[in-house]
Amino acid sequence: MLFSEAHGRAVMDLGTAETVGTVSACTVTPSPARVAGFRLKTRGRGHHTLEWEDIESFGSDEVAVDGPARIRDEKGIEPDRPSHAVHDPLGKPVLTESGARHGTVVDVEFDEKSGRVGHLLTAEGQISGEELLGVGSYAVVVADR
Repeated sequence: MLFSEAHGRAVMDLGTAETVGTVSACTVTPSPARVAGFRLKTRGRGHHTLEWEDIESFGSDEVAVDGPARIRDEKGIEPDRPSHAVHDPLGKPVLTESGARHGTVVDVEFDEKSGRVGHLLTAEGQISGEELLGVGSYAVVVADR
C-alpha cells in the first residue's frame, strides 16, 4: 500500500466506534525499515501520534485502535522516538551516505499488516526500504548503490 492511499483514512476507537482522528502523515524508522507511526489530524489544537504497535487493525476503510489513550499528544514525544514528527520522510531530500542526491520522497510503499517499508518513492524512482539508513529533520539518508 502507498501512504498516499492511507492519507485521510479515519482512525476509529473500537470501544466507542467513534472516529478519533484521520491519518495525516507517517513516520519511518530504519533497520529494518518500517512505519513507526502515523501523525493524526484530530479535533482541537496541536498534533497527535499513533504508534504502529498501538494499531489493532489496518482496514480498507479505517485504522482501528483500542481506546483513545493510544493516541498521544506530540508535545510529549521526544525527538529521538521513531514516532516523532522529525522522522516523517515525505517532502525531504534523499541523500546517499556519500552525499549524492536522489530526489525528494513523494510517497512510501509499506505493508499494512507488518508496517515494513518496501520502497521510498521519489520522482527519480524507487529506493528499497533495505537501503534506508535514517530519517532526520533535514533529509532521508540511504546507502550508496
